[in-house]
Amino acid sequence: MFDRNFESFNLGDTYISACRTIQPEDIDIFAEWSGDRYPLHTDQAYAETTRYGERIFHGLGTLSISFGLIPLKAPEVIALYGLDHVRFLRPVTIGTAIHVRLVCTNLRHHEHGGLVQVHMTTEDQDWNPLMSAEITMLMRRHP
Repeated sequence: MFDRNFESFNLGDTYISACRTIQPEDIDIFAEWSGDRYPLHTDQAYAETTRYGERIFHGLGTLSISFGLIPLKAPEVIALYGLDHVRFLRPVTIGTAIHVRLVCTNLRHHEHGGLVQVHMTTEDQDWNPLMSAEITMLMRRHP
């Protein structure tokens, strides 16, 4: 979605990404580089005793992978300007195929470009919402 300049956006523009399936290695890698080794994520025996019955992926890992599913094109994207109202709605388990749905909700001028706000919903393979957030990107304006 963020592959064009500010003037090319319209309210209601929608983008649905490709899917990515969460693997056990995703949990291990995220735990290693983030330092978040909470046993619900990293310890199978512990996770089996919880209400989830299995290991679940880190919420912030879901957020990170969700961002990775969004196309960003330089030089149109100047910067991530804001991330608001992040909500983790359902657990993401190993084997879940996630995709991202973006809907443009606000457009406004900024001294350094244009701000494009989108509502992001990360969904599973059955279109169930797993996570939601408001993202604001600072985009290049056409000269």
